[in-house]
Amino acid sequence: MTTPGPASVEQDTSRDTSLAQNNGGVQEHQSIVQKLWSMATSRYMLSVGAQAGVSGFHFAVNLILIRILSLYDYGIFAYAFVLAMFAAAINNALISTPLTVYTPVIKNTDERAELEALFSTLNLILFFILMFAGVAYIFISDTPADTVVGVTLFVAVYSARQFSRSFGYAKLKPLVTATGDISYVVTGAIIIGGLLFITDYQITVAHALIALALANLVAMFIERWRLHGLNHHWFTLSKLGGYTAIWAQSRWALVGALTTLFLAQAHGLIITWFDGPNSFAPLAAGMVLFGPVRVALLTWQNMVKPELAIALSEQRFDAVRTQIRKTCVLMAIAVVLLGVALYFAWPYIHNLLYANKYADQPMGIIVLMWAIITFFAAIYNAPSAALQAMKDFRILAMASVYGAAISGVLVSVLLFSVSPESTLLGIMAAECFMAFYLIRIMLRHLKRGSQIVAEDATGTDPLTLQKVES
Repeated sequence: MTTPGPASVEQDTSRDTSLAQNNGGVQEHQSIVQKLWSMATSRYMLSVGAQAGVSGFHFAVNLILIRILSLYDYGIFAYAFVLAMFAAAINNALISTPLTVYTPVIKNTDERAELEALFSTLNLILFFILMFAGVAYIFISDTPADTVVGVTLFVAVYSARQFSRSFGYAKLKPLVTATGDISYVVTGAIIIGGLLFITDYQITVAHALIALALANLVAMFIERWRLHGLNHHWFTLSKLGGYTAIWAQSRWALVGALTTLFLAQAHGLIITWFDGPNSFAPLAAGMVLFGPVRVALLTWQNMVKPELAIALSEQRFDAVRTQIRKTCVLMAIAVVLLGVALYFAWPYIHNLLYANKYADQPMGIIVLMWAIITFFAAIYNAPSAALQAMKDFRILAMASVYGAAISGVLVSVLLFSVSPESTLLGIMAAECFMAFYLIRIMLRHLKRGSQIVAEDATGTDPLTLQKVES
């Protein structure tokens, strides 16, 4: 029998070490792959992916309509989206945000169901108010009736869908909302694709808006069915008396939502009112490239508000601060990367989208200004979500009032003294103000909350912290 020599022992030891290292490397690689797969298939990534599908669908519809519709009709289409965003902002402030902030923290099932029924009732009331306003407008406007009907139906259903989407987030079931988003894209693509085929690409603005409204109705049906099945919860209504206490905060949310939207869309309203849809169309066409980013920001905000509300109720202020800072940086980097990509692809983008009907417009300057505006909007999106989760709607309202004043004044002055495209400078100034102001206020609130916890203060509710004076 041969005894292994030192060299043989060394080789065996080296082989074992190498095998261990290889096994460790394989395990580490598998661990990384598993983490990436887990992240990619998480409910939040799937939800964001579904919303990305919605953004891509809207992007594709806009690309088609920019090339097909006249400047006037595309201006009407873009203006319908502006009105829909205002309607959704009202819904978000008075109904959807309170739904996602108040109901997740209620432990009692019956109490939570009662509050959900209250918000469902308010959502239905708002829907009928919007429909009535649109029908009444037919009798006082020279706009074709089919166009007004298309705009009205689109705006009212868009607002109601905002509530339906938020219901899934309030239940901490973002995959329900993701299912609705997917069904919206599929249904919308089928209807609009069919219309394009039947009309030989002669689709009207009314056709497009009604198609999107029908797709949203299908999405709402899917979401309600997945949440409640076919039972009485579909039609549960409630008296409005329980809303009194919520109104004390939501009224400030309403002011904040409308003024925030006005500061971002003042150019759309003011230009359309005074110069008409033709002048608004180029600015809306430039915004199309950044529409998916805006939608993604709103989606992220809707998803995290319930979780931020829970984290704040548990006084985990440092964790919230860290999450908000990371999110701000990531969102800013994403917008910068998008801007760089657009810069290098600009010759192709211009030829594809703008060379035909917008050749006489300064589209390069318009898109550049939209890139800067979107950068500032991305920065303050996370602080805004945190302040909403804190239920500090008053400070958000006052900030947006200041921003809306900046936007409205500058847009009006620039429109009448320079040109329609220069009005984007007013929007840019307002968004810049909001970014710096909200970040400063949010950090103060979180710092104050951490101090209260550290000092072991009694009887202090971190969700109702008042503004810390300068």
